[in-house]
Amino acid sequence: MRRPTLKGLALALLLCAATQACKRSPRTPSSPPGASVAPAPRDVLCVEQDEGCVYCSGRDTAAAPFLDADQSRPVVCDPKDEEDCVEFCTLLAPECALPWAPEPHCVMHSDLEYQRAVFNRDTVDQPEVQVAGRLVDDGGRRVEGARVDVWVSRGVQQTALAQEVSGKDGTFRLRLRAGPWRYSLRFSRAGLASEIIDRLPAEKLAPASGSQLRVFRLGSEAVIKGRIVESSPGAVPVADAEVSALRAAEEAIESGTARTGDDGTFVLGGLEARRYFLRITKFGWRPYVARGIQAGAGGRATIKLTRATVIRGLVHDKDADPEPNATVAAVLSGLPGVPTTPIFWSSDSTGAFAQDRFAPGTYYLWARKGDMLAYPPEKIELPEGGEVEVDLSLQHKGSRVKGQVVPYRAGAARILPGTRALLVSRSSPLTFPRPAVANVDEGSGRFEFSGLLPGRYEISLREGARSLAIVAGPREVEIPIDADVTVTLKEAITVRPQLAE
Repeated sequence: MRRPTLKGLALALLLCAATQACKRSPRTPSSPPGASVAPAPRDVLCVEQDEGCVYCSGRDTAAAPFLDADQSRPVVCDPKDEEDCVEFCTLLAPECALPWAPEPHCVMHSDLEYQRAVFNRDTVDQPEVQVAGRLVDDGGRRVEGARVDVWVSRGVQQTALAQEVSGKDGTFRLRLRAGPWRYSLRFSRAGLASEIIDRLPAEKLAPASGSQLRVFRLGSEAVIKGRIVESSPGAVPVADAEVSALRAAEEAIESGTARTGDDGTFVLGGLEARRYFLRITKFGWRPYVARGIQAGAGGRATIKLTRATVIRGLVHDKDADPEPNATVAAVLSGLPGVPTTPIFWSSDSTGAFAQDRFAPGTYYLWARKGDMLAYPPEKIELPEGGEVEVDLSLQHKGSRVKGQVVPYRAGAARILPGTRALLVSRSSPLTFPRPAVANVDEGSGRFEFSGLLPGRYEISLREGARSLAIVAGPREVEIPIDADVTVTLKEAITVRPQLAE
């Protein structure tokens, strides 16, 4: 079946309406149910991240960086169901990213689809260059049915953009957007060696004369045969591992790929008679790169893999039913006073989760969905190359904190838009490993947190990256051990904000 051309793919991506609904994300007090949504810029596109928040960008907006953990994330809830909320990774929160909003929706199904759509959207006004060529073998015979894969590089970002298939006469045609980016092409067909044209502008790929075709020659293939085994005395075979051949260790485009069989063996074809780097990956095993493996040598390479450390399990709700799309966090217990970076991921549609490549050690494991959390966290010992399976139950409903911020010397200063309040735990790791954040209303100065676990928290106020000095009022708050408690600060917090302009 003939693959769509790049132009057709671009059009399809820009017009497609993604039907996959956003994951239901935790609701925070930064945006109550039914909060208004910021106007969407032109040609907005979104994609859901592993944490469950939705990242969006528009054509007429500057690049929107991810919000840090200590910044208020927009959260919008369905007016008909306050528990059905979408959390955004950036300040941009368009209506088209809400599953309950009228179509068309703008959430792409995957990061690859999102990156393709962004490139096609951002370059739609650029002129096109026609790239036409013919594929032949060593004997000069035309190669029919060869795959032509296209990547585009913008800075360090390299995106698989399109696929084409050569016709009966060995020809192919692409239409590429001209600009300061670079394209890479890979030609491949069973029985022939893959050819890679790396990082050239569209003009360099086009024929010198508009009436001529560039000729690309595919030589006879060489193969690498091998076997992947476990690095143990028994040399147990590792089945279904992915083996990729690369011309250089840092190369992103594979010259060929294969998977190991039940006996751990593989045959990797489509290669030139040269040395390759072999990258081997499989979940539950440490990735490995074998260097200097000669294709066509006639021998068989034996490669040993080491097991990775794995955490897997299931998230349940309070009724013991599986909880899909819950946020899971693992925190390595380090030395006192030395912060460790938490690892976040999400449970799947069945409530299951799995992650590998942890360092061995003692971990605290969390799960969260909305205001419901696993409390206390599960403490696990993860040995080198070991695997731990846990069940996390969302039994504890988080508490709330309400308060008010007032400026020092009212009238001489004001609370600026975007001011936010933070609660930073002083009893880690017994609280969820992310600061609680709430927007401060610029008119009344009021704020509200929700989903808080028991413990002592330090109060912080910020305008952008600048911390505000607390002149008077509470600097800490204690959340009792009981669930679903509302703590109202008895005094207002007086701060010294920036001077009014």
